[in-house]
Amino acid sequence: MTSTKRLLIVGGGIAGLTAAWRAQQRGWAYTLVEASSRLGGMVLTDHIEDCIAEAGPESFITRKPQVWQLANELGLRDQIVPITSEARGTAILQRGRIVPVPLSPMQFIRTPLLSLSGKLRLVGEPFVAIKTDGQDESLSAFATRRLGREASQHLIEPILAGIYSSDPNTQSVMTTASMLPELEKHGSLLKGMLAQGAARRVARKSGAPLPPRSFTFKRGAQTIVQALQTQLTGTLLTGSAVQRLERRPAWQAVLQDGMVIEADCVLLATQANVAARLLKGCAPDMARMLEEIRHESIASVTFVYRQQDINTPCTGLMIPRREQRQLDAITMRAAPRAKAGLVLVRAFVGGSVPELLRWDDAALHCAVRNELQDLLHITAAPIAHSTQRWLDCFPKPVVGHLTHVAQIEVTLPNGLALAGNSYRGIGVPDVMQSAERAIAQLAERSGC
Repeated sequence: MTSTKRLLIVGGGIAGLTAAWRAQQRGWAYTLVEASSRLGGMVLTDHIEDCIAEAGPESFITRKPQVWQLANELGLRDQIVPITSEARGTAILQRGRIVPVPLSPMQFIRTPLLSLSGKLRLVGEPFVAIKTDGQDESLSAFATRRLGREASQHLIEPILAGIYSSDPNTQSVMTTASMLPELEKHGSLLKGMLAQGAARRVARKSGAPLPPRSFTFKRGAQTIVQALQTQLTGTLLTGSAVQRLERRPAWQAVLQDGMVIEADCVLLATQANVAARLLKGCAPDMARMLEEIRHESIASVTFVYRQQDINTPCTGLMIPRREQRQLDAITMRAAPRAKAGLVLVRAFVGGSVPELLRWDDAALHCAVRNELQDLLHITAAPIAHSTQRWLDCFPKPVVGHLTHVAQIEVTLPNGLALAGNSYRGIGVPDVMQSAERAIAQLAERSGC
């Protein structure tokens, strides 16, 4: 980028920060503007009672390598904590009963989640013809087609739909669970998993160091945000909301305090609903297309309990919507995230009962505690709590979402790019990849 080229990044979540880092590596001049008082977006760690309480993602996979690579670039290798398996101890609520997720052949044989016919249908998955048309489908349709209706409804949907707080009947499998279609390309999900395992064994035998399957940071997920904030050398403005974008002929961003920032290229690293508002004046057709991407509000409520007050049959509970409960999922974390003798109990709220997000903290906490008592028999009062509401910022990608995003992208004005969780994936690696892709597009198309 020449000295006359100026990049404006709107949004200081992980997408905007990643974009700034990649722009900096290219030698670009950039200004990042974030409406809130902090950077990092949904990557947020709260430290309470010497415990690490995540308000957003808790860990990161390395199958999608973006977070792993960036952590190493930032010099965070000594802060990385490998995670062996947090799936162990996970259960599903079925007709009011807590049923462990079967993680071994013997558990699978004994599980009451599926009938005998449901189990036979599931093990017959390798003999199901693969889908070759490349078209998107819902999570429910995919799981039913490959694994049978019982496995879909009682095993796959509660786990994956619970993670993404979505309706499995409309949730785009290619956007939120792309690993499933990728596995199917091997001929079946089972063959795909075997192929992945074989590839990992070959890589291990080669002597090359392998990253863990997933990891977190000693001081929480926000470690990577803090490292970026420290090492970024461009202009970072927080507490500065962009009111509108104009183009005459350079891009102009008008901030709420009246300040005007001129730029040759703009990256909107925000949710689609925010991008739509900013583009209404200068790109109304695109704004209307962006408005079609729906978002919902969710909340994360974390209570700190004494270990002696917790006696539950699981370490995580996925709650299908058909159970008609007020919570979407529950996780329990002890050491190393919690100080010795303490347990973090985290409840996810908003997907099943959106009205709860309109309640104040006291009423919300009361509702969560009532559910914890009813489901897990936790009757003691917590010794501390942390609550975070994510309002209108959790995307609901429906079937055909990626096609819709592609249609938006082909109409992008010159010098404008989009990144964030509204577009090609909700997970942190997907969001980071969208930012890297956006920077590459600006470099190629706009000469920034």
